[in-house]
Amino acid sequence: MIRIHTALLVVCATALVACAGLAVPLLGSAEPASCRSCPVADPAALPSPAPLPKQAREPGVDHCLVGSWRTVEETVPVKFYADVDPFLFTTSGRYYEFRPDGTGIERNDDITFVGSHRGNETRLVADGWREFTWTGTADTLTFVAITNAALTWSYYDQRGLVSSQPEPLDPRRNEVKHYACAGTRLVETGDNGYRSTWDRTTDFGVYG
Repeated sequence: MIRIHTALLVVCATALVACAGLAVPLLGSAEPASCRSCPVADPAALPSPAPLPKQAREPGVDHCLVGSWRTVEETVPVKFYADVDPFLFTTSGRYYEFRPDGTGIERNDDITFVGSHRGNETRLVADGWREFTWTGTADTLTFVAITNAALTWSYYDQRGLVSSQPEPLDPRRNEVKHYACAGTRLVETGDNGYRSTWDRTTDFGVYG
């Protein structure tokens, strides 16, 4: 039995040597070929990078209006009672963004408008936001449409909360105001005593 095992070991050892000899050329063929003779691109023949497209302003958009603004003083006529003509309220703090593509947003974070009727204080509270489209010339600003909104108007007088109404969408707003814009200050005026003074903020860049 011992002689048989010895013979088997000799045969196996011989087979391993033969396999090792076959493996050497296979390993050698896996080495990467030298790239010293690979073609090299001529830098002079490479095209230059394409220039970035210029940002275009939509027609009818005045660049001075573009940016972000916050009202610092406003006098606004409000139709408060159904059977009473609009009367004036004062407020401040409303936030606007006007974008060069003719879209924008107004934000009201519990902005309070204060008025008076027959000796009683009246208040209108705006909370939320509304998105709009707009155009502008050298001296007129048109709010073309209210395209999206999550804004609530709450009406208060001496009795407390009188009414609370959501802002409706208005695809045909076409509300025209006159304005004068210079640097960081804009003054907007309109019918029935409307006047609003805005200061530019740094929240949204100026388009030029």
